[in-house]
Formats: sequence, structure tokens, C-alpha cells
Amino acid sequence: MRSLLIALLVLLWLILGWLYYKDYNKCCGTKSVVPAAAPVMEKTGPILFKWGDCMPVLGDGWPRMRDSLAALAVENTVFEISGWYCQNGSPSEADTMGMCRARQIRKLFPEIPDDRILLSSKGMDCDSSYRTGKFESAAFAIRKQTENIKETADGTDIYFPFNSTRKLNNAEVEGYLNDVAERVKKSGEKVVLTGHTDAIGSDESNIRLGQSRADIVRDYLLSKGVPAAQIQATSKGESDPIGDNNTEAGRAKNRRTHLQIIK
Repeated sequence: MRSLLIALLVLLWLILGWLYYKDYNKCCGTKSVVPAAAPVMEKTGPILFKWGDCMPVLGDGWPRMRDSLAALAVENTVFEISGWYCQNGSPSEADTMGMCRARQIRKLFPEIPDDRILLSSKGMDCDSSYRTGKFESAAFAIRKQTENIKETADGTDIYFPFNSTRKLNNAEVEGYLNDVAERVKKSGEKVVLTGHTDAIGSDESNIRLGQSRADIVRDYLLSKGVPAAQIQATSKGESDPIGDNNTEAGRAKNRRTHLQIIK
């Protein structure tokens, strides 16, 4: 009888101990600790944008930036404003957003005439973080625009008189090419030259004329010490006009050598 009583007490002690352990773990036991998320740093800058919005958000540094850009936009230059868009968004809306941003920025420079403003758009890669915060979505460039030299987003057009294949004899063009030569000799970049013509004459003669114009620029760069391996000179003749060949002004735009610097 005594042994039975002892056995019952041991069993009761075990049951009570198990119930206590179960309740303790349920309410007060060790719990996994979830680390707190790192605080998200809000991006700041002179001019930012929000996802799906083309109205600029201007920061404290914008007045100084604006005044510096306006001071650079002097005579014989074009001020290019490029609005960026997320190229992984809807293709039908993407470019529209970029141009909308460019147009809104243009309003911030009322003192610069329309004929010296160029608006463009550019695609950029965006991840999910762009949807919740502000981000940079614009770029600016001052491009030289004279009778002989016109800088564009992808290079520079050097202009020639009608039917001209003679050596360069223009101080402005030579000064510009001197700077190009010094740059590429130091950087190792390549210069791609493409000769163009108006539509007067046969296709074959214009291919030769375009090649001659590219070769003129190539020969000048060679004379300034640019290695031949860093220069490529080709011709497109009349096949890639940027002006109307039915007008003298349009034909003048087409008589050019396009210069690109590539890595």
C-alpha cells in the first residue's frame, strides 16, 4: 500500500511538472528576436522627383545650382535639359514622363530663350525603392552651337561649305579639334568620324565627298599626334540627312562630318 502511494505521488509530481513547463514556454519562454529594420535614409538633392510624377521637388541647393547652370548658358550655346524615365515601366508612358519632367524644369529658366533650349528624355533602370522615395531624374548639358560646330547629345557636327573637300582653314574648328586631340591622347578613347553630304550629285560621288570630309578631320587629328589606331573615318554620303535637301538651309545642315568619342 505504501509503495502504491509513493508511485501515485511521483506520477502526480511528473504531471504537474510537465504542465508547469508547458505553460511557462507558452507565456514566458525564450522567443526569437526579430531585428528592427534599418531606418530608410531619405534621399536629398537640389532637384528630385517622385515615382509617376513630373513635378520637381526642389531642395536647398537648387538656387545655387540653377544660377550656375544659367550662367553657363551663354551665347552660341544650347542648354539641354534631359528628363529621365524608368525604362522598365510602360513603354507607352515612359518617354512621355521623361519629356514632362524636362518641360517642368524648363519653366525654372524663364530667362533663357526657347531657341537656345533643347529638351530630351532618357531611360534609366529603376528598382522597387524608386516607388517609395524621391530620386534623381534629370541631367543638364551646355552644348556649343556655332556656324561651324554644333554639339549634340551623341557627338559633334563639323560643317563644310558646298562641295568643299579642302584642308581645314578655320581657327574655331582647329581649336576644337586641338582639344579633342589632347583629350583622346590622354584617355585612349577612340574618335569615330562620319562624313555626310547634301543630295546634290550622284550617290557614288557623295560617298566619296563624305569620305573626303571625314579624312580631312582625321588628317588634322593625326597631325596633332593622335594615333591612327584611335581614329575611324567612314562616309554615309547623302543617306543620313538631318535637314531638308529641298532648301539651301537644309542642305547646309547636311554638309558635315559627325565626330563621336567612344571608349
